[in-house]
Amino acid sequence: MLHNLNGVIQDSEKNIFNLQNRAFLLGDFISETVKVSNNKIHFWEEHYFNLMASMRIFRMKIPMGFTQEFLEEELLKTVSENELKYALVEIIVFRNPDLEELLTKSTVSFLIKINSGEESENFKWFNENSEIEIFKDFTVNPSFFSQVNSHKPEEIIARAYLQENEYTDLVLLNPEKRIARTVLGIPFLIQEKHIKTPKISEGGIRSVMRNHLINLLQKSNEFTFEEAEIFPFELQKTDELFILIESEGILSIHQNRKKSYTTEQTAKVFTLLNSN
Repeated sequence: MLHNLNGVIQDSEKNIFNLQNRAFLLGDFISETVKVSNNKIHFWEEHYFNLMASMRIFRMKIPMGFTQEFLEEELLKTVSENELKYALVEIIVFRNPDLEELLTKSTVSFLIKINSGEESENFKWFNENSEIEIFKDFTVNPSFFSQVNSHKPEEIIARAYLQENEYTDLVLLNPEKRIARTVLGIPFLIQEKHIKTPKISEGGIRSVMRNHLINLLQKSNEFTFEEAEIFPFELQKTDELFILIESEGILSIHQNRKKSYTTEQTAKVFTLLNSN
C-alpha cells in the first residue's frame, strides 16, 4: 500500500519516522478514520471538524492550509494512488519536534494511510459468532481530554488480553465501575424496542458515526433511545448487544459468559444505518 506523508505519496516500506518523532516517542498524535466510496468521503464535514477539534484539544498549531478542501483532496488522492474504489482510511496528525521549548508553536505533519480496502459503499455487519468479556485490570479516564482519538497505552494491554483469551471484544469500565466503551468501539444495548448507549461523559471517544446513528435512532419510529449510565450487570439483562465501530459498521455480540444474545433488532438498526 502507498501512504501520503505531508502530501507526498510514498511506498509503505519506506521509513517515515526519525528518532526524534514525537508520535513514535510520546504518542503525540491524534487521528480520524473515514470511509471512502466512489471518490466521496462519508460524513466528511463532520470528520473534518472532529479532527480540528481534536487538534485544538491537544493544543496543536493548525496550519492555515489545513482546510476541509485540502485534506479531502489529499485523502482522495491517496485512495486513487492505491487504485481503490472503496477504502477505510486513517488520517494521523502529529506534532513535529522543531520547538520542544514551546509545543503550542511547533509545526505539525500529517500521514494518510489505507487501513483496508472495502467491498462496497455500505457499512458492514459483522455477525459471526462472537464473545465479549468485561476487562477489570484498569479503568478508563472519563475526562474531556480522553474523548480524543489518540494514543492510549492502557488499551494496548486490553487488546493483548483480548487476543490471549480469544475474545472478540472487551468492555472497558470507568472509575465508577460503569461501562465506558469497548476496545473496538461503542456498545449499544437493545431491550425489546429500547436502545441505549453509555453517555460520552462516561469515558467514550467522540465519534462521527456515533452521532449519526444516535440521530437516526432518535428520529426512528421503530425504537426508543437513550444515552445513560450503564452498569455491567445490565449486559446480562439485555436482549441484544452490538458494537459500533467507527467508519466500519456494526459488530453483533453473541455471548457474554452464560448470556446469549439475539440479533433480530440489530438487523433493523443495520438497515437503518445503511439507508441514510
